[in-house]
Amino acid sequence: MQRRITIVGDSLGQWSDGFGLKTKLGSEFTVTDISVAGYTTEDWLQNKEQMNEIPTDLWIIELGTNDAMVYGTNTYESKTKELISYLESSQNSKVLLTAIPLTNMSSIRETIRTNNQTLRQLKTGNSGIDLVEIESIFESYSGNLPLYSISDPIHPNQIGYELMGEAYRKKILGI
Repeated sequence: MQRRITIVGDSLGQWSDGFGLKTKLGSEFTVTDISVAGYTTEDWLQNKEQMNEIPTDLWIIELGTNDAMVYGTNTYESKTKELISYLESSQNSKVLLTAIPLTNMSSIRETIRTNNQTLRQLKTGNSGIDLVEIESIFESYSGNLPLYSISDPIHPNQIGYELMGEAYRKKILGI
């Protein structure tokens, strides 16, 4: 039986080719990436009918960088709760949240850190939600090559996207 996965994200999802999950997960999974560069959680709430048109067993929510830039920590928790509630109820689906990377843009790092902590708290006590710790993976990365280019402090390079894809793959497969 095919497991249907839909990625709801921003430019990190859109520019990564769905974190390579179509090839990483194999033929028993169908991966649909509807990520849109520049989108916030609020944008997805305004376009939730588009999400509901896609039959999905697992939603990967990769949002937060634009939320940090546009809204800071204001309304992040309430908007995220609203999105989770909608996704869980619309198709009886599970939700996989992403503690996103802090980026190399110093002006939003602490806001992202705070919003990621909000996601961790939302996961606690909700069996329909899981979390992928991309923040901690990036923060503990000790490779010789940087995860961001000098010209783009927000979008990871191919190494960063590969780390993200592997983290999602392992979480989905229970590794």
